[in-house]
Amino acid sequence: MKLYSLYLKYVSHLRSNPAIFRWLYGFTPPQTLWGQYWDWTTVTLRNCLRRYLKPEMTLLDMGCGPYAVLSRFAKEKLHCNAITGADHCHELIEYAKETDPDSGIEYVHSDLFENIGGKFDLIIFNAPYIESEKGTLRGLFPTELDRKRFCGGKDGAATVVRFLRDAPKYLELEGKLLLGVNHYHISREVTQSVIFKSGFKTVAMHDNPLTRSCVYVLKERKWRDVTSV
Repeated sequence: MKLYSLYLKYVSHLRSNPAIFRWLYGFTPPQTLWGQYWDWTTVTLRNCLRRYLKPEMTLLDMGCGPYAVLSRFAKEKLHCNAITGADHCHELIEYAKETDPDSGIEYVHSDLFENIGGKFDLIIFNAPYIESEKGTLRGLFPTELDRKRFCGGKDGAATVVRFLRDAPKYLELEGKLLLGVNHYHISREVTQSVIFKSGFKTVAMHDNPLTRSCVYVLKERKWRDVTSV
């Protein structure tokens, strides 16, 4: 536990450094009023956006957080013009709006898809996947807002289950989900079981063995099965 605390202290400085942020994401971030800018899953999702997002596509960044890192990266560096950033924490989405008034990104306060309209070619989600008990023991939820942002329930998968259940109504016909998790906090077996039980199937997986961050590229099972016949 002591070693993990030292790791958290070191990595927090790394993830709050504006110069490192600019190198990774290509724009100057706002002040870090709501904790560190990014985590390892954010980096893996960034790399996947380079592969899967085209300028003409529509993008939904679910759980965009106060800095809307991936939304703004998609706008600034990948030239995507139709972006919606959503977050269920009102104070966080308001900060994203205040610090990014001119990009044209639509920011929506929404508990998952509750206030989302339309359909998207690509939906990305850096899900809250930290198990409630482990997160508490490791001191990862110092405030109720931290718990709301990062806790994924008893097994870390509660929010992912809800996300996958409702996502099909918001995807274009051949649309994809990029589901980001970190297998240090949520097991591979739990994640893959949840995906298997959903209406989606994994068509690709981008895994960083060093950081244990992983992005599952998902498509609706029915459409993939029809087109593969």
